[in-house]
Amino acid sequence: MLNKISTICSSVFLIFAFIAPGFADEHFPFLAEVSKESVNVRSGPNTNFEKIDKLTKGVQVVVLGRSYEWYKIQLLSTTKSYIRSDYLKIKEGGDVAVVLGDNVNVRSSASSDAASLGEVKKGTLVKVEGQVNGWCRLEPVAGTAGWVHKDFLKEISADVPSSYFIPTIQWPSTVEVKYISKVVIERVSVQGKLQALPESVGADVHYEIVIDDKTVYYVQDIPQISFFANMVVTIEGTVMPDLQKQFTCPLLHINKITLVL
Repeated sequence: MLNKISTICSSVFLIFAFIAPGFADEHFPFLAEVSKESVNVRSGPNTNFEKIDKLTKGVQVVVLGRSYEWYKIQLLSTTKSYIRSDYLKIKEGGDVAVVLGDNVNVRSSASSDAASLGEVKKGTLVKVEGQVNGWCRLEPVAGTAGWVHKDFLKEISADVPSSYFIPTIQWPSTVEVKYISKVVIERVSVQGKLQALPESVGADVHYEIVIDDKTVYYVQDIPQISFFANMVVTIEGTVMPDLQKQFTCPLLHINKITLVL
């Protein structure tokens, strides 16, 4: 009897010895590529969960974690997600909203019975793409995710560029950047609409501040700046003398940018 128990224990140990390294070697997040055509994304780690999107071969995704044979991935722009309108305060114009409730479910369709893709906290800012039957359709929100079977994804990079991640921006929406220079000739605070330039005027200059349909400043790129595109913002920053000859408009280095609701 003891020999049988010892044999069983040894077998279990050997099974774990073979399985464990596969999990131990994994690190999250990582960048992966879809390796098959027409791959389903589901709301949970099982084929019984609702289909929420379909991916084509070659699409890149950010893998956030794993549950057994399934990878948890950050939602793509193709994935539809919804929040009830009464949980949001929508900015005039209808393209940005702040979440009013605590731990509000983001769902796969405009229904309380639809699958939950995650939760967002009170004060989170979201981009609204449209409204239907008391629900707002959103761009993907940080903290929401889908699931893909591991056999359909292959890792392509252990390092995920910051541009791949969906930023979490809380109200009041402010990004601060520390910038140090030996020569500063002007400190400014300006409120206007942040717009993408038709074409880049510099390696890190892709946006402008517009007031009354006139370009007032070109602005230096900062992390998350794309979130503020086509919105009214207040920018505090510095105008640097050594770069003015390169541009037709003054170049503003951002120290602080705040969304105006």
